[in-house]
Amino acid sequence: MSATMLTVARTDALFVSPLPTGSHPGREEVATAVRAMVRCYHGSRGCAAEVAARYGEVPEYAVRRMTWARRVIATVFGGDR
Repeated sequence: MSATMLTVARTDALFVSPLPTGSHPGREEVATAVRAMVRCYHGSRGCAAEVAARYGEVPEYAVRRMTWARRVIATVFGGDR
């Protein structure tokens, strides 16, 4: 998996996690949340499907949530914001 694909997969998993939007979790908390959501949704594709469903239900919330998730992943693991 390329770094960009890994970043997207981590971001999607964090997006669907129960961590609160606006929080500033550390690397271990993010890694734990990402692993749990990948297991919960049976892989990165399942996380991506859940992201799509949530965008359809409440897009205004989803945009804020995705912005937060991208920022956290970039901060914790490095990469593009």
